[in-house]
Amino acid sequence: MGRRIEISSLWFAVIEAIQGAGRRERFVVAYLNEQSLSSLVAAECIIATGFRTRDEAAESIRPRAASAAA
Repeated sequence: MGRRIEISSLWFAVIEAIQGAGRRERFVVAYLNEQSLSSLVAAECIIATGFRTRDEAAESIRPRAASAAA
């Protein structure tokens, strides 16, 4: 059937999908190497790569609270 993938060899990337009316959605995907990611996803949709954990990648797309003016 499928082949087993060693989890330690996975990397994570942030991808942006543009939907109707200009709505954008970002999400995290796992990949084995940059070539495999690029063969599946258009380069302009890849926002960031090289995260070692899904949580690290997901943290990069969370909205940050605005800093209070000093």
